[in-house]
Amino acid sequence: MISDRQLVEDYRSGQQAGLEHLIDRYRDDLFRFCCHLSLDRQEAEDLFQEVWVRVLRKLEKYDPERPFKAWLFQVTVNLHKDRYRKWKKLRERLTLAWTDDNSKLSEPGDGAPLTEDFLLKKEEFLYLEQCLRTLPKRYLAPLILFYYEEFSYESIGEVLDVPLGTVKSRLNQGKKLLKAAMGGRDHEATSG
Repeated sequence: MISDRQLVEDYRSGQQAGLEHLIDRYRDDLFRFCCHLSLDRQEAEDLFQEVWVRVLRKLEKYDPERPFKAWLFQVTVNLHKDRYRKWKKLRERLTLAWTDDNSKLSEPGDGAPLTEDFLLKKEEFLYLEQCLRTLPKRYLAPLILFYYEEFSYESIGEVLDVPLGTVKSRLNQGKKLLKAAMGGRDHEATSG
């Protein structure tokens, strides 16, 4: 597989395919992250498009020593902050429940019947998503990056532009708040 660094260099040297490969490589992860931040599929699509426009404008400034995905997610977070500067408006949006379309849990394929186990897992997942949305933004982003995107503490710090200690503190506090929001129910995202 061609490295991100090489794809960036290819694009910088005039090969459009380099950027196309980067978009293909990170399309799903980035769109899922945009959905988590936006809480609305249409807004997530808009954010996704705006991120790639901004990446195009700033790709010359990208430092290839940094992981591309961390830089891409940092661009996304910064753009999201720009779009939603007023916390009160964002807080109202966070109280909305997600629709099934934004869920990571997919329906069984090939027309397989919905099993009780699948429905229980889906219900738990949607409940977890709803509880996540009640958290203050400063705790939501680190939890999403750590549990959904599997970023390291260091990468989360880079994306959010905060020190490592702050990342650990926000993850710890976020887990406590999430557990309280869930009424003490034990879920995988609250352990660890």
